[in-house]
Amino acid sequence: MWLPPLVLAVAVLGYPLLIAPVRSVLVIGLAALALCALGLVVRSAALVTAGGVLAVGQYASALWLAAGPPRLAGAVLFGVGLVLLVETADFTRRVRGATLGPGLVAAQVSHWVGFAGLAGAAALFAAGLATAASAVVRLPWAPAFAAGGAAAALVAVTIALRRREIP
Repeated sequence: MWLPPLVLAVAVLGYPLLIAPVRSVLVIGLAALALCALGLVVRSAALVTAGGVLAVGQYASALWLAAGPPRLAGAVLFGVGLVLLVETADFTRRVRGATLGPGLVAAQVSHWVGFAGLAGAAALFAAGLATAASAVVRLPWAPAFAAGGAAAALVAVTIALRRREIP
């Protein structure tokens, strides 16, 4: 059951390379992939989250190096992909050694698809509000604040998943 989070990790970490195919973005992505893979092997949410936070840095550096216009849909997909990566890694850790029936897998996949849709819609709404606010106030360090906020949100999701765990 380690394949879904691994596929998500490769997809999420490969996207910044499409934006800026340079060595520095590749190196950061490989380091993030190594952390995510190690986290999947040892079943550590902290390592997967650390890989995700590094992926946010990879994405931010790719956007900075590309110096192109913002890609709102790509940012939303990247963020939702990261959250789903953490959630699928957590699910994989929880069901280790268990026999999974098709109904359970279908219900979990349905939950992930619904979550991705709602999270994407909420992110697009929040981005619309941020665009309106940025027309009024210009912050010189807005990209750094955005990357920090994304990393904090990813850590918060991991903490929420850990608190949901049954002792």
